Amino acid sequence: MIKYNIIIVGAGPAGCYLAYKLKNQGLDVLLLEKKTFPRYKACAGGLSKKAYDILFSENKNIKNIIEKTVKKQLFVRNNKFTLTDPKKELIYMTYRSDLDNFLMKMAVDNKTVYFKDNVIIQKINKKDNTISFLEKNKEKKISYDVLVGAWGGNVRFNKFVDLYPFERFDLSSSWEGPVGPKFSKYFDEYVLSQIMKKYPGFVCYIFPKSELITAGIFTSKYPFPPVWKYLWNDFMDFWKLDKSIKPHYAVIPIRDPKKPVAKDNILLVGDAAGLADPFVGEGIYYAFISSMIAAKNIINFFKKENYDLAGEYNKNIDSKLFDVLKWARSYESFFNRYPNLSFWSGSECSLGNEIVNSFITGEIKYNEVKKIIKHSVRRIFS
Repeated sequence: MIKYNIIIVGAGPAGCYLAYKLKNQGLDVLLLEKKTFPRYKACAGGLSKKAYDILFSENKNIKNIIEKTVKKQLFVRNNKFTLTDPKKELIYMTYRSDLDNFLMKMAVDNKTVYFKDNVIIQKINKKDNTISFLEKNKEKKISYDVLVGAWGGNVRFNKFVDLYPFERFDLSSSWEGPVGPKFSKYFDEYVLSQIMKKYPGFVCYIFPKSELITAGIFTSKYPFPPVWKYLWNDFMDFWKLDKSIKPHYAVIPIRDPKKPVAKDNILLVGDAAGLADPFVGEGIYYAFISSMIAAKNIINFFKKENYDLAGEYNKNIDSKLFDVLKWARSYESFFNRYPNLSFWSGSECSLGNEIVNSFITGEIKYNEVKKIIKHSVRRIFS
């Protein structure tokens, strides 16, 4: 039976970036993926500037898979249109299939990091540190020293390893297709955010690519209100989108901050740990951050005797992300309670819009209240 130092299950942004960070560390890493690469994944496909900057610092070729860089915003509140121009790069548009494939190739060298796709995992045995799976209809079994769950929202695997750190779920739905006649005037420069009076707590969006758009709907209201097909119908009618193309749905697990994201020699990263932004649903930035933390702790585990891998990882995750995501939850709660006021303050109010954009770029974090207040005071009295 083949043994690897680290097995990572899931080749999305969290899994691939972690494999990259463990590359050339004298460790054998195996990256497992259930889909065949390059895989299609319906997703907004927007990298916030703070997420893009992390990748650009590692590999400047990331710019080759960017379809469009957007600096301008179109906000629609009920039927009121507001155009803003922050004059700074906010979102870098790409396709998730391109991003995942780019990250996989960045990580895999077949010397220290190996990759298997189209793998069906059947069992994870924590007692003897083994994984049983099907590859090309053949049963295989491998062992590990450290197992990392990077399987996104596929919570079935969380139950395999008895690590289920979720409090609730957000829900996102994405559609990709032609721009349509109504949005075409904004296609070259703008990203859309929209709310509709009939559907409080839901945000609709359009992310333009080079030829197509990705339209979507997001909510952090849980349990999910049963209005999706009606909202999609109204949203498509509003922008005259092709209704023959059906949207895809994805749940976004949100962590219960009281629950651990690691146990013994098993760590969870990204969405598998519930480490997504509960306010806007952004997952990729937090996938990168949690993978950085995981890589540091895994390397220490192999270098230091009696290293408490799970304990240190849980502590480091909480130190880096607990307060940030706690404040994100407060913004989310305010939006769900007062969606019209909240959306107005982040779009039509210039000060609020500047603060929201600073969150996107990473200039200000949710929990940096002093920075937000100072920014506001300077803006008011300038």
